[in-house]
Amino acid sequence: MIVKIGKQEINLTDKKLGRNIEDFCEIKAQVDALNNKLKDIKEYIAFRANELLADSDANTISLIVDNYNGVKVNLGQDIVIKDNELLKELLGDKFDMLVKTEVVYKPERKLKELALDDDGLKECLSIKQKTPAVSMLRG
Repeated sequence: MIVKIGKQEINLTDKKLGRNIEDFCEIKAQVDALNNKLKDIKEYIAFRANELLADSDANTISLIVDNYNGVKVNLGQDIVIKDNELLKELLGDKFDMLVKTEVVYKPERKLKELALDDDGLKECLSIKQKTPAVSMLRG
């Protein structure tokens, strides 16, 4: 097995790790294939649910087969404000009541680097270890 860290390569003998990597790649390929199939199935179910709800004000429909297997489909919309100034003008005094305003502070890369070495900065930030991401390499 080859281990690459940056530009450095080393050989490693670890049969258990090798088997786990092979199993991961095999199972990941199966999951990806099933997810593609599931996506197509979900799209058709949602399409038919939308047709069945066409003459209804409801956004939810339950589809049950032989009193056991079934699905619940929730249809809805995402509403995104594209022009907040025009919306403010149209809503007038009701704007603050009908629109939630958020301020989001996100650290830039440089702050992330500084925070690792500065205890004062660490007091202002919440630093959590990310869950390791494992993905397949295509040969």
